[in-house]
Amino acid sequence: MQLSVFPYLLERFIQIRHEPSADLSALSRLIRTDPALCFMAMRLDRSMASSIHPSDSVGIDETVSRIGLAGIDAIAGQALTGQALNDLHHHQALALGWLWKHALTTALLARGLALELDYRPAEEAYIAGLLHDIGKMALLARTPAACVPMLADPGQAQPLLEAEEQLIGSDHGRLGERMIQRHTRAWFAADAARYHAASASAMMNALPLVQVVWAAHRMAGGPQASSDALSTVAGLFNRPSGQLRRLWATAEKQAQAVADELGVVPYAAAESGYTGGNDVPLKGEIRTRTIMSGVCGELLKAPGRQGILRILQHSLSAYLGIDSVIILDHDPGNNTLIGSYAAGIGLSLPKSRLRIPLTASGCLPAICHTSGETVDSFSRTRREALTIIDRQLAAYMRKDGIVCVPFPSRHGGSACLLAGVDRDAWPWIKQQAPLLKAIAAAVADTLDKEPARGAEGDRRAPDQLASARLRTRKIVHEINNPLSIIKNYIKVLTLQAEKSLSGENELRIINEEINRVGTLIKSLTATPSADPPHMAPFDLNAAITELLSLFRESLPERPAIRLEQDLGAHLPALASDRNQLKQALINLLKNAMEAMPDGGTIHVKTRMIESPPRHTGGNHGKKQIRISICDDGPGIDEGIKNDLFRENVTSKRGHDGLGLSIVNETVRSLGGALLCDSIPGRGTCFHIELPAGGNGPDNETALSHSGAFHG
Repeated sequence: MQLSVFPYLLERFIQIRHEPSADLSALSRLIRTDPALCFMAMRLDRSMASSIHPSDSVGIDETVSRIGLAGIDAIAGQALTGQALNDLHHHQALALGWLWKHALTTALLARGLALELDYRPAEEAYIAGLLHDIGKMALLARTPAACVPMLADPGQAQPLLEAEEQLIGSDHGRLGERMIQRHTRAWFAADAARYHAASASAMMNALPLVQVVWAAHRMAGGPQASSDALSTVAGLFNRPSGQLRRLWATAEKQAQAVADELGVVPYAAAESGYTGGNDVPLKGEIRTRTIMSGVCGELLKAPGRQGILRILQHSLSAYLGIDSVIILDHDPGNNTLIGSYAAGIGLSLPKSRLRIPLTASGCLPAICHTSGETVDSFSRTRREALTIIDRQLAAYMRKDGIVCVPFPSRHGGSACLLAGVDRDAWPWIKQQAPLLKAIAAAVADTLDKEPARGAEGDRRAPDQLASARLRTRKIVHEINNPLSIIKNYIKVLTLQAEKSLSGENELRIINEEINRVGTLIKSLTATPSADPPHMAPFDLNAAITELLSLFRESLPERPAIRLEQDLGAHLPALASDRNQLKQALINLLKNAMEAMPDGGTIHVKTRMIESPPRHTGGNHGKKQIRISICDDGPGIDEGIKNDLFRENVTSKRGHDGLGLSIVNETVRSLGGALLCDSIPGRGTCFHIELPAGGNGPDNETALSHSGAFHG
């Protein structure tokens, strides 16, 4: 959810970030004074974390240290995106200023009360106080017209709550609770946000932190702590009112010192109807520089020309609200501007039909190309001054007018970037002309360098591959050493087991598994053609029985998982690579177990297929053996079903999405096919179909997905 940052603070925040000696401690000091920046930092910290635990440190300084300067840039970009598209009107800025001052004072008071009441850690109380009104800030960003009249008047608290219920079916306390729980690690602050507007009688049965934030919120309700608020809090904590008034005065003095440092309009000015200026915009140069820092970072990572152009489209849309874009390249041979790229809802005609002869020197694209200056259709003194080409371009883009920006061609000369703009958006776009030019120039420069960047990547690829192989060989060498030691000890244990006739079979299985691990590790350094499958006949049912026995031994940790087998009688020997097929089956069994964290049944079945194989590449002249592994878990989301066997596709949190792609690759190398049947809510079946005669890896197969469930 987008939040508006107090503009005075955001401007100072960006200035410090771009100072040559910028350091995290100064930035952290500012973040800890603003609830929106603090929430954004904690949200980013949580999204970057691989695992979340309530005991993890959630201090603001620690959070800023974890996200680093890259995270600071991301936060600045988020804040600027929200305010670039919706500059704060004077009254909205004053309401936001009141919220900022109130949140900061509440945080300082909460820390003071925590220390007075010996509640530890006091930093928890500070953060909870700072974030307690975050739901109200979210509503202000979403519906400023409804919120502004009520926010600066504490007496409007009840009408505001009623309006919130009608608007979103909730109030800002519950909204803030959900935001904190969902997006931050400050789980302790969620209840404080939820109950900060509760009744005094309800607070008698609340936990200490909720009481502290509730009391701080009551005392920080205005420029003077009311006698009623002090009396209520004094009764709750059994403390004298005079002592609480001193705590309030200290917190108010500290908050005002921060406001004075930032040059914030005094609180009294808001109450007296201060009308100095209509808007509180950020300095254009600072905002442009900050946004371009993020845009250039994205361009450096863009994959090829299409990736660069996607960033162009996204940047213009996100930062300027421009959703219709055309690039006109210069064709010097024909003295023509030709459309090479078009994006936008209204651009339905083939862009190749956009051919503008430069002999039409009066049209805006030709003027832009010749002069190298930005021109637009709105600045003409008369509508008739626009040429037919200009009007056609505006109509083509389904906008009221166009803006033409110089865009250096990759082939030399000056091309043009055309942006479609509606009349009511033009004043804003005109103010942001430096940003529009900067984005166009950065994208054009990146496109210009793309061929050289691609060639450099091609030159470096062999060296990178060789380096990766060398590193892998070193890892393999080191891993093989402990495996060899383990194997030696197993030999000793095997000799002892032969004498006592106990554990001999288990030791044999362990030895085989270690051999298989060694083979897998060895394959890391082999080229794809250097390690073909080792095809040899073996008893498939016996191999599956042994494998399920191993899995059953590990099931005491998961008592709710049941393994059932239904192995077809009189199956012929399967000519395949036993180890590779075994690894594929292990992956499918683990996949089934992970799909049922609360328990369930896994059915393993083998059958000779009399009917033609389901996969399109199957050899209809030979018999097929099908191995099915079915679970009664939740099934597979339809949204990923078609891409299920691609790398990095998974529906399970914390998994890398490689297992099924590896199984698919393995089965295909054995001349078979991997298929999937799944119905949401009823379970999933994976089927491996292999030629009974062992056609080998040259048998081309194809994947298929069936909507029917087969057990």
